[in-house]
Amino acid sequence: MKPYQKNSIIAGIILCIAPSFAQASCYTPEQARAEHLLRLHSELMVVATTCRQGSDGSDLSAAYVSFTRKNLRALRGAEKTMLAYYKYAASGDPVENLDRLRTRLGNEAGQTAADMSAPTFCARYRDDIEKFRAATAAAIDKQIQQMAAASPSFVKPCGK
Repeated sequence: MKPYQKNSIIAGIILCIAPSFAQASCYTPEQARAEHLLRLHSELMVVATTCRQGSDGSDLSAAYVSFTRKNLRALRGAEKTMLAYYKYAASGDPVENLDRLRTRLGNEAGQTAADMSAPTFCARYRDDIEKFRAATAAAIDKQIQQMAAASPSFVKPCGK
């Protein structure tokens, strides 16, 4: 095989593979939505553990568990979406990458609580758990869209 033929073959392979890598470095709308649903879930967990009681005295841990159970199919779907993304786009174990994402989301929410002080944080967010526990899937999707506009996902959306 002549050197220029070898280079042509390599260039062809690179052209075929390059779009796959480019796609892997960004989120599809489904992946961005999945990350934001997990973000909401993590934020509600921090509210439950920080505040413990709603403004009406309700048990926020029980409300958080209820929210989780009610939305378990969507939360598992979000985790599966992120695992598929990590399997394709990231090095290492996809489960470990998902665990790191969940930890990062929880830490960000916890930092927000710490920056505001617990009383201020709780005054502002404590009733969100009850609100989202009672929310429809459409209302949760609307919240996720608002979250995406306010705080972008960790990975840029594809095509932007």
